[in-house]
Order: sequence, then structure tokens, then C-alpha cells
Amino acid sequence: MTGSRGETGWERMFWLVFERTSNPVLLLDEERRVIALNDAAATLLGAERDRLIGSSIRDSVKSSERPRSDQEWQEFLRTGEYSGCRDLIRADGSEVQVDFAARLADIGGERRAIYVLMPREEAEPPPPPTAVQTLTSREREIVTLIALGRDTPEIAAELHVSPETVRSHVRNAMGKLDVHTRAQLVAVVLCAEHALDSSLCEAAPHPGADRP
Repeated sequence: MTGSRGETGWERMFWLVFERTSNPVLLLDEERRVIALNDAAATLLGAERDRLIGSSIRDSVKSSERPRSDQEWQEFLRTGEYSGCRDLIRADGSEVQVDFAARLADIGGERRAIYVLMPREEAEPPPPPTAVQTLTSREREIVTLIALGRDTPEIAAELHVSPETVRSHVRNAMGKLDVHTRAQLVAVVLCAEHALDSSLCEAAPHPGADRP
């Protein structure tokens, strides 16, 4: 199926989730300039979307942490993987602690960083080691709902299972995908078309945000 701008396959799926998720997601160029962001990201950063387009996410890093952040970004451009936890500076000068994760991807013929920010929550239990890498259909449902911004109680209610069952599936999926936070989980599945349930992406409510 082809999207409104001619995207097919993975790229179309990425834009579906980007537009419909309540998770803060930004698209950055290699200089860390904001190319696109969703409403959740604008809310987290505390500024209008138009004001943030073209700005550098580096401006949201504490000045004392910028040298280390610069080094980590250069390493990310080599490895394609980046994650951690930091205090993010919002437009009004307030701070919020976030988990962040990024992955490099080719979008619209350009090398971009898919950058996920999530307010810091209680750490997930370590995922169990596993030799199996393929997600089950239920795991795909749950990681798709997480990518769309649902929390554990919401997922449990939607799928008519217990919250502990949801948490168990999340741990299993994290083990298979070799990630340790939900921010990492979202960043990874946004770069992996077959980790997402396309029917859930299609059915997700559209918040009305325009894509550039």
C-alpha cells in the first residue's frame, strides 16, 4: 500500500506511527537539527512545533553535559545506536528527566535519526536472555501499542488481559530485540517494519498533526 506522499512499506509504516503516537518522537539530521517532530515532542520540549523546526536538540542538553553529548553523537553516527537518560532543558528553562533512544534510518532518501524521548519512569525489569528473535503475534500487538503511546493498563484493557501478562510480553519482546527501556523499544520497532502490527497502526486515532 502506498501513502499520501508515495511512501511504501517500512517508510509508510513509520509515518503512520510518527503521526499517531503519543510518544514524543523527533526526526533529526546528522547535525542534530530538528527536521520534524510530533505534537507530543513539542509538548515535552515546551515550545511550538514551528519554533522547534530547524533548532538543534543540543540546545536542550545542559551546557555542562554538551561535550560528552557531542562525543556520544559522533559515536552514534558511526554505530547507528544511541540511548541513555538525561535531564532535558525545556523552553521555559525547567527540566524533565527522560529516557532517550535513537536509530539511524534512510527516510525520503536522506540519512535521519529517529529520536525517541520518554519521561523517565521506573526501570523495567531486565529482559530475559533468549535465543529466539522472532516476535510472536501477541508481542507484535503489544509493542505496536507501546509505540503508539499506550501504557500498560491501557494495553491490558484493550487486549482483555492482565497488566502482568502485558509486562511479561514486554519483557520477552525486549529480550528478543536486545533493548532495556521503552524508549529503546520504540526506537527499534520504528525502524523495523515487521515488528509492528500494521492493522493496529491503521486503526490508531489520528491526532490531526500535519507532517512536513
